[in-house]
Amino acid sequence: MSRVAELEAAKLEERRSGAEPMKQMSTALHDLCQPLTTLQCRLEMAELLGTPEAYREAVVTGMGECARLSAAVGAMRRIVRAAMQPAADEQIGGAE
Repeated sequence: MSRVAELEAAKLEERRSGAEPMKQMSTALHDLCQPLTTLQCRLEMAELLGTPEAYREAVVTGMGECARLSAAVGAMRRIVRAAMQPAADEQIGGAE
């Protein structure tokens, strides 16, 4: 077997084993934690300060962090869909 064929076979096996989607999911989970930490910190600061301006700032920052959270969850959904697609294709192909 040629080196190129070996590399292609290894890539295919990695995709089938789920290693790449798991790496992507790990990155997405990390991306999810950052805005959660920022959101929690801003809300705690607003509570400690107790001023209308602190609450306003926490809400504005919180809205931005919620958008980041939504984007991270969307990325996770795409990862899961992409990882599940080859299995669905194999099932369809095997049914013929």
